[in-house]
Amino acid sequence: MSRYFGNEILVLPEDLIAFAWSAPLRELAVKVELSDVGLRKQLVSLGVPLPPQGYWNKVHAGKPLPAVPEPEPRRPGQSGRFRIDHRFRNVVPAAPPIAAGGPFASTEVPEDLNELYTRELEAIGKVTVPRSLDRPHRSLVQLLNKEDKKRAKFAVRGWGGPLFDSPVAKRQLRILNGLFLALAKRRHDCQAYEHDGTIYASATIGDTGVGIDVSLVGRDPRRQRGQPLPDGLPLSTPLALTISPRYEERSTRRWQDDKDGQLEDKIAIIAASVIVAGEASFRDSLREMEEQEEKKRLEAERQRQEHLKALNEERLQNLIASGELLRKSQDIRMLVERVRAAMVSGASDIEPSELQAWEEWALEQADRIDPIKSGQFLSHFREPQI
Repeated sequence: MSRYFGNEILVLPEDLIAFAWSAPLRELAVKVELSDVGLRKQLVSLGVPLPPQGYWNKVHAGKPLPAVPEPEPRRPGQSGRFRIDHRFRNVVPAAPPIAAGGPFASTEVPEDLNELYTRELEAIGKVTVPRSLDRPHRSLVQLLNKEDKKRAKFAVRGWGGPLFDSPVAKRQLRILNGLFLALAKRRHDCQAYEHDGTIYASATIGDTGVGIDVSLVGRDPRRQRGQPLPDGLPLSTPLALTISPRYEERSTRRWQDDKDGQLEDKIAIIAASVIVAGEASFRDSLREMEEQEEKKRLEAERQRQEHLKALNEERLQNLIASGELLRKSQDIRMLVERVRAAMVSGASDIEPSELQAWEEWALEQADRIDPIKSGQFLSHFREPQI
């Protein structure tokens, strides 16, 4: 699989950490054509640990140094690679993605996904969905602030009120909040925003996105997407929660209010499933990437073979042309000999000077089309190479 992504490259975390600890940032920045501030920002944004203040003074003074830190173990959904600016390619070796067949295991991720689910469910523990949104997950703060502003304006103007004030809509937000808080406990980010009265939510498991949708039971969530929940629904209206790893509809999972309990009672199970879905989707993406690379390779080989076939056909035609040109040049030379013999035998009264001029012209034409003297034979002399 390719280790290059446009103007970025994949590198092993340990290699980038080794680079960051190999010299002062101002010296390293020159090598990658960045300012030391710009380099620091890039490394910090990736989570690369940097030497502590005074480290290089200790180096020059020959004092004991802290060990270069090891990279954190790969967590669910993470690629196990850093994606960085292509300007690093001369100082940090590019690395291929993890092989589609694994191994995937780290101290944070078991090889078996069922084991991962069990481990995550235990780590999440019991989840109680808050009955209010007084202490929301940070991803809901902006949305709730907008609701408060609309509520305040509505109190004054009487129009343009909040979008999520109905009992069902508030429950929708509480369910998302409970799920987000459960995922945050396992250090996973979540996002939510409102557009045209609809909440769009997702979780980022490592480097893998998982779409999250809370909708009405009995309705296709794909058709409900982009449509707000209807007003006037009672609080008892059953809801369903759907997750879509990498936002793909083909691999969705769904939970709903049913005889086994309300969605609020299933948040721990759902959160663990979201994490496993992120890891499973990451592994699937590696397989799909390898399949795409293989398709590209096969297509490139097909085009190469077609091109080679065309070149060999052209070579054959040039070979046939060489034979024809050689025969024509030999026919001209034979004609010159016959005409000269006829002149000697007195069969024609052409002046010798005229004969000589004609012979020179005719032999010149023979040489011009002769495939050996003209070099035309070189067009098929060597086997085509691509």
